[in-house]
Amino acid sequence: MVIFGSSQFRYLALVLVSWLTVFFATRCALLLAHLSTLDLSAPGLATIFGVGLLHDLAFVAYAAVGLALYLLLCPGKYWHGRKHGLWLTTLFALGLFTMFFIAVSEWLFWDEFGVRFNFIAVDYLVYSDEVINNILESYPIYPLIALLAVMAAVATYLMQPALKGALTAPVLPWRQRAIAYTGLIACALVVAAEVNQHTFGEGGNTYQRELAGNGPYQFFAAFRNNELDYRQFYATLADAKAGQILRSELSESNVRFLNRNPLDVRRTVDNSGEPLRRNVVLVVIESLSAKYLGSFGNIDNLTPNLESLRHDSLFFNQCFATGTRTDRGLEAITLSIPPTPGRSIVKRLGRESGYGSLGQQLTNQGYDSVFLYGGRGYFDNMGAFFSGNGYRVVDQDSVPASNIHFKNAWGMADEDLYHQVIQVADVDYAAHKPFFLQVMTTSNHRPYTYPDGRIDIPSGDGRKGAVKYTDYAIGEFLAAAR
Repeated sequence: MVIFGSSQFRYLALVLVSWLTVFFATRCALLLAHLSTLDLSAPGLATIFGVGLLHDLAFVAYAAVGLALYLLLCPGKYWHGRKHGLWLTTLFALGLFTMFFIAVSEWLFWDEFGVRFNFIAVDYLVYSDEVINNILESYPIYPLIALLAVMAAVATYLMQPALKGALTAPVLPWRQRAIAYTGLIACALVVAAEVNQHTFGEGGNTYQRELAGNGPYQFFAAFRNNELDYRQFYATLADAKAGQILRSELSESNVRFLNRNPLDVRRTVDNSGEPLRRNVVLVVIESLSAKYLGSFGNIDNLTPNLESLRHDSLFFNQCFATGTRTDRGLEAITLSIPPTPGRSIVKRLGRESGYGSLGQQLTNQGYDSVFLYGGRGYFDNMGAFFSGNGYRVVDQDSVPASNIHFKNAWGMADEDLYHQVIQVADVDYAAHKPFFLQVMTTSNHRPYTYPDGRIDIPSGDGRKGAVKYTDYAIGEFLAAAR
């Protein structure tokens, strides 16, 4: 009982309880945002908050180790000093500020992806320059940080009586501190070995499971495991059923499968006549969902250029997204494969080459296959992937600054990128070389900024403006190409 009444234990308990309180408040806020989709019965709520508490405790078992080490090593003669008390109070406030910041980050991440932190959040830290600049351009980050700092200061002030009581309590002798710290280390090791986000069950729908998680804990688990739950994020069919559907879709009069295995789609295709050697420009635009297109019922007239193309084009109205990230779309378009568990093939470091990509196939037919990207090629490992699979790469870093008239955190404006496309096409055309140009744009991405005076929606005003500017740039590109 001496341990529990000691100054060190009471201070550590105050810190951890304050963190647990923030986790509880975050869980409540996320729950209120999805009341209509949750099981709000007594067992359902008990699962969310009971399992959630277990995950929260698992995180604090890790988080307490560093602070407890300081409490273990701090000499008792300094403990009750005025400067030391001020330092521990400041440390308490910094901890609260960090937890408030994490709570807001979780809310924004949840709003974007509908889940707690996962390996997508880990990926974002790898590309800190683009992501930090994107955040600065998309949110009032400095006023928000100031508000969180004020909240942390106020909460610390309100906790002064409890803090003062903890800091003036008797100091625990070093030997007993060592015993307590050894017990804490043992708890952390058990958590590391036995606990993950599925340890306490996977009942309920996705929101139920995610609400019962802990964002910081899942972030570090994702960092360690580097994987995403495939079946949670992607719809699946039984293998036999999927094979049957796939074969039926691939069956034509000139196609012959090599065997009867429904999961083997290797086949010979007999096409007669001379091949057409068209010049090809493949434009990839992230997040251009059907809901923004007039052809699918949108009434805002955001995409008049794309709509005009429909009448002179092949128009596919049964296409669906292959994943939740840009690299998933590039993976599918370039390699003709469904999403893979964990990292996309595009981002598998050290294994970028050797795939039968679209660019590689056309390069083998004498084409100049080029990947043109509005941002920097190192993002999402795109430069290494495309250069390793039959493409030349032209990205922001390889374009003269004089040719970039507008850019944001993600890269140059679409119109500047399309100017590069025209230049590459002109060079190949003059050399009588067929070209395949795969273009990845950036303007249709938060913070949704673009050159002024192009459309009637102000830059940075939201997704609709970005979609309309994307369409505008396509129209200008097509006019220049003609």
